[in-house]
Amino acid sequence: MVRNIIFAGAFLLVGVLILPACANEVSDEPVVKLPPREHTWVRKETVKKTKEAFFAKQAEAPMDIPVNEALKKRLSKAQPSKDNAAVTDAASCLASLKPLDQKRMAVQKVGGMWHAFERSPEVRPFSENGMQIDSTLNKMVASLRHLCKSAEGLALDTISHVISKKVAEKGRDVVAQELKELGKTKEDITIWLDHAEYWKKNATRNLDYQSIEGLMNRMRPMIGLYEELTQRPVDETTKQSFLSDAVTLLNAMKTLSTTDEYMVLALREDKEAPYENFDPDM
Repeated sequence: MVRNIIFAGAFLLVGVLILPACANEVSDEPVVKLPPREHTWVRKETVKKTKEAFFAKQAEAPMDIPVNEALKKRLSKAQPSKDNAAVTDAASCLASLKPLDQKRMAVQKVGGMWHAFERSPEVRPFSENGMQIDSTLNKMVASLRHLCKSAEGLALDTISHVISKKVAEKGRDVVAQELKELGKTKEDITIWLDHAEYWKKNATRNLDYQSIEGLMNRMRPMIGLYEELTQRPVDETTKQSFLSDAVTLLNAMKTLSTTDEYMVLALREDKEAPYENFDPDM
């Protein structure tokens, strides 16, 4: 019995010695692991965002940067292509767009407007404007490409093909009920049915290629300034003009995006296109 008591005492002593070490080992582990640093297709540098840094940037940035109305007026003036090639069909439309798109891609391969802001401490607090310029220009060029390809009719996709065929056979209400029984949400059903109906109305259409060319010409000076701004050196003496020109460029692009009939159409068609997975064997 004495032997058992001695053994038990030794076991307890070892346990007491081990527990603190275990406790120290556990406390060294972080409670929460931070997500990996952000990388995007525009950015070349490693980015680590913190709440403190975000609010510090907001505190540094003034509430308003004035738009240069004279510059905006010049940016809104159409600049015809130098090759004088008329846009008369999808092929010539895409050919005319290609140089503009190549210039955009060349700028973004070296970081785009976001990088132009980030590389200069004087304007770094305003880099959200650079990101907006990159994003807005991407959408506008994609819209021009969409207009070139769909001027004579929207391309047939799986959803419009399957849904429109079934609606023609059974009617919209019956197809909606079938989709509901398959477990589809009311929102998705409405999107799919509306998309198929819209495609049917626009499977053949006749958008004016000259108007698309005119839209392209109106974007040409904007893309020119976009390229020039990313190459412009910025210091304390040129800070204000750089910021004003950049904000003016963004304002001009947004104005064109919301006022040109064809640009509004293309942006809406992209926004309303269904992106949910769709089973063609429904």
